[in-house]
Amino acid sequence: MRKIIFLLAAVLCLAACKNDDDETPVSKTSRTVLIYMSGENNLTVNGNYRFLYCDLQEIIKGSKQLAANQRLLVFVDSLNTNILESGKPYIMEVQNGTAKELYRFNSDFYASDPAKFQEILRWTIDNAPAESYGLVLWGHATGWAFTHNTVDTSVAGTRAYGLDTGKDVSSYNTEKWMNITQMAEVLSEIPKLEFIFADCCNMMCAEVGYELRNATKYLIGSPAEIPGEGAPYDLIIPQFFKQGSGLYKGIIDTYYDYYHDYGSYSVPLSVIDTQHMEALAQATHDILGKFTEPYPVYPSYPSLEKDSVVFYWYYDAPMMYDMRAVMKTYAPTDVFEQWDKTYQQAVPYYRMAMRWETIYSNLLASFRRFKSDASQNGCVSMFIPRNTKMYFDGDFHYNLTYNKFGWNRVIDWSRFGWDDSVTAYQ
Repeated sequence: MRKIIFLLAAVLCLAACKNDDDETPVSKTSRTVLIYMSGENNLTVNGNYRFLYCDLQEIIKGSKQLAANQRLLVFVDSLNTNILESGKPYIMEVQNGTAKELYRFNSDFYASDPAKFQEILRWTIDNAPAESYGLVLWGHATGWAFTHNTVDTSVAGTRAYGLDTGKDVSSYNTEKWMNITQMAEVLSEIPKLEFIFADCCNMMCAEVGYELRNATKYLIGSPAEIPGEGAPYDLIIPQFFKQGSGLYKGIIDTYYDYYHDYGSYSVPLSVIDTQHMEALAQATHDILGKFTEPYPVYPSYPSLEKDSVVFYWYYDAPMMYDMRAVMKTYAPTDVFEQWDKTYQQAVPYYRMAMRWETIYSNLLASFRRFKSDASQNGCVSMFIPRNTKMYFDGDFHYNLTYNKFGWNRVIDWSRFGWDDSVTAYQ
């Protein structure tokens, strides 16, 4: 978070509602983009910070650059505060610097509920049909990681994307998230998206990219934490409507340069071209068996801190390693170069930052002083099982939950002795 933003006296001026029974024909546009703002959390109000409100202002400002055949819809779920009229979620359209409310729900709900997520996506497609669609995931996220007791994909689980504290739903304030497996299941029911831009933390994981490979053409975001301020929407919105490499380069460069121009840090950003994820998974399976020294079997594990960037810690347990840095460090040069050809197809563009912001003060040194230089990193993380206490204990039980993802089933960690029978560190 790079600056303190004080709440302005003005509030959003939203036009009259449009009901479900409005049968006015809707013409198809070139692209419809939905920004899904799961903001019933500290992104609405956190002391003097008003991230949701400020991003809405940026979105409205940025809409002045849209063409007539480009539609931008925003789903908003916020805390019931003076910033907005009420805590009831709504969908609005922004165009030419104005915001028009299209639909307001009668009651609040968890924005992380997969069924409501599906309902909102389907409503968008039905009411704003287009030749292609884009989705922006706005809010909190932890990539693939979720707690070990919420692996059921039929209900909203704990962690992954879309933290909703439930403060406007129940007095019990029970937080819920949406697992990536749940998200993939919902997205399989709608037309394949042109892109998903994750404006939230830690979403650029191999596990997430593989899980969403049939849901979107491009997955764009950061493997690390992002600032609370998030993307500069007034600058980045025009990039959502570009094609091919212009789309993902435009989003990444605009985001990266915005923070880099401000200080001596930025946000690591990358794109996954999902059509190559199956090939990358197989290539990664193969390269692990060709490390310079044989890949260690349980209970041993590689000393990954040697030169590898770690994008995320949880209770001082490092996880989410930069996969390209790991492969370059431990594989023979010729083997790595062959693997890297597949990697460059799957991750055709990235910009690595060697410093980024974190809310965890004890991790500032780790996130700001790396042993490696940016040339060996690839800005996409992957999980590697380890024989340490935090990988077996705590909320996440990494060595148990990772098997819920298709990527890790292709990697087949069981050949190194890591499987469901491993229940405790030695």
